[in-house]
Amino acid sequence: MSLVIADAGPLIALSRIERLELLKTLFNKVVITDTIRDEVLDNRHERGKTPVRNAIETGWISVIAVDQGNWKPINPGVDAGESSAIFLARQSPDSTLLIMDDQAGRAEARYHHLAVIGVAAVIGIARERGLINSAKDLLNEMRHAGYYIGESVIEIILKEIGEI
Repeated sequence: MSLVIADAGPLIALSRIERLELLKTLFNKVVITDTIRDEVLDNRHERGKTPVRNAIETGWISVIAVDQGNWKPINPGVDAGESSAIFLARQSPDSTLLIMDDQAGRAEARYHHLAVIGVAAVIGIARERGLINSAKDLLNEMRHAGYYIGESVIEIILKEIGEI
């Protein structure tokens, strides 16, 4: 994929467990929209924002201003950040990967035939490439840091990479 767009949730989750750099190692460069940047750097996400801010300042996370015009997602459950990421991905759908965990956002992305994975899949890829020793440990660490990942999602990823 030539363009990797991350939503706020996966960025915050990886930041909280001090593993944001996995995105850089796996994808080299990541893009976020200005809406997602604002969401991550909001004071509600104190524990996750410093690594993201540093990644923006060093340039491996790029911020793109998105003007959606009159375009709106079909699903009313899609928030502003997800909507901006999907809108951006639709500009070059065949060469874009979305990293997004929210179910409504993922459903909207699939509706538009966009490639989408969640943060659990990112952890699985990192394990397959030998970047981490245990996907299970990191996924549990994310959950303990307050990030929701469903048990069934964890089980699917761990089975796919042979950890269970």
